[in-house]
Amino acid sequence: MKGLKIAVVGAGGVGGYLAAKLVQKDLADVKLFARGKHLETIEANGLKVEENGECFIVHPDTSAPEEGEIFDVVFLCVKSYDFKSACESVREHTNSETLIVPLSNGVGHGEEITRYLHEGIVCDGCVYVISHVSAPGKIVKKGANFYLIFGAEVMTEKMRRLAEVLNESGLKTKLSAQAGYDCWKKYLFIATFASLTSYHKKPMDQVWKEHEAEVHELLSEIRNVANALGVPVSDDDIVKVVKQAQNLPEGSKTSMQLDFKAGKKTELESLSGYIVREGEKAGVETPLMRKIYDLLSAAEKIREI
Repeated sequence: MKGLKIAVVGAGGVGGYLAAKLVQKDLADVKLFARGKHLETIEANGLKVEENGECFIVHPDTSAPEEGEIFDVVFLCVKSYDFKSACESVREHTNSETLIVPLSNGVGHGEEITRYLHEGIVCDGCVYVISHVSAPGKIVKKGANFYLIFGAEVMTEKMRRLAEVLNESGLKTKLSAQAGYDCWKKYLFIATFASLTSYHKKPMDQVWKEHEAEVHELLSEIRNVANALGVPVSDDDIVKVVKQAQNLPEGSKTSMQLDFKAGKKTELESLSGYIVREGEKAGVETPLMRKIYDLLSAAEKIREI
């Protein structure tokens, strides 16, 4: 008896790696939701993970959920613009006690997710990992770092069980009643550099060297919006982001910048637009983010014509 029934929706760098480690240790009943050629390859040959020069292959369950099947936990490992379809895939397989853990870039996902799901306890969640799909059926993870944070203001026994399963599977995890704040600390870095790299069409290290004043301005705008929403993002949190910025690898780009360059759908709404909209609601001015968002939004509209 494995205990928790876990659905991992999305088999990209985050979801694929998460599911593979869970399946490898076999401490939970895991179902992986994938699609396209990636799914076909996983079904035919298994899911291959390359991690620091070593490889392993697992054969996750990718079959459709059975009628009446209910998951204890659903990890949403998709881009924020795919939340609707991701939630629809599990909507009939959650109940009031199902934990919903989004591991997408951005903050404030709870309200949107609850619109798409009938039932479930939506947690705050974020993950630090460098991994990607290098080919259909293959995940490459770089470095030793993996750190997952999730939780809610009211803790449950199921949350504690999930944290134990994750840690025992080799996935370093912290269960926190302040997971929402932890998500904002990650968002502070991601939203700043995703917005500025996409706006200037330059890698992160170059943005820092050439537009340091804008980095500080955008960090302050995001901090002010967070504070207006009751999230205690502080000057110390900004200092930590600045230290990260001072040690960025040469030529490193953000995923949103790469998506703009490739003409793909982007996370502009969750990484830039969210700050503009929430700032307006709270009466907080965000002139630089507004300028960036307006230009990038216009660029997206032109591309769609």
